Amino acid sequence: MRIVLDTNVFVSAALRPEGHVAPILQLAAEGRLAIFVSSFILAELERTLASPKIGFDPARVRATLASVRENVAVVEPTTMVNAIHAKDSDNRILECALEAKADVLVTGNMRHIRPLGAFQGIAILTPREFLDKYFPAN
Repeated sequence: MRIVLDTNVFVSAALRPEGHVAPILQLAAEGRLAIFVSSFILAELERTLASPKIGFDPARVRATLASVRENVAVVEPTTMVNAIHAKDSDNRILECALEAKADVLVTGNMRHIRPLGAFQGIAILTPREFLDKYFPAN
């Protein structure tokens, strides 16, 4: 199974390593699914973790990014998407999912992305919905 994790899912995992996202990362580490990201997602993750709101020090930001990079494949979108007008940067997440040929886009973005339900055949689910649907034992 091929999935894309939205930046907010990685942030959630960084803030709560034993939280609801942990089983998804464990499944990837076990080779039971493949996680894809783009350079946009990695850059957004770096900015978010270093922001005053999150406040990770530079060493923790680097360590978190290194950990993420160990368990993902990076794709660079070649198709531009303009499906979300309220926040254009959310289109970059959809572009990554398209380029990765993802089965599922996992997001905590309840305002712009999750309400789509699906995008060009890609299911859009929260982390809990994803686990409940595809890996109910987790």
